Amino acid sequence: MNKYNIISFFGFLALVIVFPIYAWYEPTQRAEAQDDLQNEYVTDASVIYIENCAVCHGIEGEGIGATPALNSAALQSMEYEELFKVIARGRYGTAMTGWHEDEGGLYNDYQIQQLVALIRYADWTQIGELAASQGLIPPTLPIPSVDQEMVAQIIEMSPEAGSEWAAGFQLYAGNCTICHGIEGEGSDLGVPLNTADIQSRDTAELMRIISEGVSGTAMVPWHNALTLEEISSIVEFLQHWDEIEAEGVVLTPPEPVWVDIDDPESMLALGERIYSTTCVACHGEDGSGGTGPVLNSQQVLTANTDEQLTSTIVNGGWRPNSTMPSFGDRLTSVEIEALVAYLRAWEPTAPFVENPRGTQQGGGPPWLRTEDGTTTPGQGQGQGQGQGQGQGQGQGQGGPPWRESGSPPGRSNQGTTTTETPTAAQQGPTIAVWGTVVAVENNLLTVQTADGSLLEAMLGPPWFWSEQGIALNVGDAISLEGFESADHMEVNWITNQTSGVTKVLRENGRPVWGGSE
Repeated sequence: MNKYNIISFFGFLALVIVFPIYAWYEPTQRAEAQDDLQNEYVTDASVIYIENCAVCHGIEGEGIGATPALNSAALQSMEYEELFKVIARGRYGTAMTGWHEDEGGLYNDYQIQQLVALIRYADWTQIGELAASQGLIPPTLPIPSVDQEMVAQIIEMSPEAGSEWAAGFQLYAGNCTICHGIEGEGSDLGVPLNTADIQSRDTAELMRIISEGVSGTAMVPWHNALTLEEISSIVEFLQHWDEIEAEGVVLTPPEPVWVDIDDPESMLALGERIYSTTCVACHGEDGSGGTGPVLNSQQVLTANTDEQLTSTIVNGGWRPNSTMPSFGDRLTSVEIEALVAYLRAWEPTAPFVENPRGTQQGGGPPWLRTEDGTTTPGQGQGQGQGQGQGQGQGQGQGGPPWRESGSPPGRSNQGTTTTETPTAAQQGPTIAVWGTVVAVENNLLTVQTADGSLLEAMLGPPWFWSEQGIALNVGDAISLEGFESADHMEVNWITNQTSGVTKVLRENGRPVWGGSE
């Protein structure tokens, strides 16, 4: 009897302990099961969406033309039954047909439920990546087509200015939609233009902005790409966009296109299309350069790996004051791969360009350049190497005089003499470098570049660099810009790509430590 009592007691004790533990974990397990089921629904629905819905609603649910966007808070909060009904039965009087098998469609209740889950919970960026991996490329690539009937309708609106409005309408479609949007709604690259504020702006102000660009933004100067008359037409269009839109004249975004991503030629064609619509305004036809660097050059293509080119496209410009925007959120990984492949195809015939980044990109300071943009010799240069270095870099040893003393300008180790910093006019053309830190000894940095060669660069006076407290470790990926001296490079600025820290050592060619006391 005692044995059964003991067994009963421990059984009861186990129930007392186990049930509370089970009750404690049950909500968590239930939530995890629901999350797993939700993810399964969204994953399965993604395939359905790409096959049948993306062509109308966009690969990231952004909507195309009159077809509404699905990536919206309003739909995500819509009642479940309402969403199910719209997908299953369609909408009367629209292009939205019923997709349920009872309506002659393709899908059963379970699949419609999956599509509802997609609309409510999808990560649309991942949907876009999945679509691109299957060869469905988003409609941001081709320039929207302009129907000539639309042009004629605009011209009829105003006997005096209609032709100019129509010309601006076409120019906007061909040049501005990438940054400012098909409907002028704006993006992370450009401000909205179809607004009352823009329409009320002074004509001269809009002309100046388009012609000269906006410093520090992705808005580049267009005076070299468009004539004064063309810029005037765009301004006229912007100022009367509301009137044109009220007449029902709107640009329609193109549909996604299917690309065979396993075919190298198809990927090259895709890369060319991306470049011609997204990159050409800054980097020029065939990579010839403009407000952006000359990409079709040995310096850019030979010195940078595919990974480095990809990083620049994804993250944007890494040089100080660069206006290169980030395209990581605008292009899928497939599109970026195609663009890099297109750029790389230039390498076998890429020329050597003396200054691939141009004056505006820092390819030599202004005081070393003539009006036509070519490099000019600094003081003492062009008069024999010995004399040039003697006047340009101190005592003919190359580099500034503080390299030997380690003392800042205005100080000395003995306290009896004063050293001077080199003037800006004594520098040579700038050189950009990507590489990996091999060694840092005091203020002497050794970098291994992409081709395996070693380069030594000075990081300013020892006292200055040590005071900054910026760490450079062996193995860190770095980028820097500098100029050659006798036996190494002097650094203008350096970025530790691993940590993301940038340090500017020279501003407008002059050392930042020049004013230290």
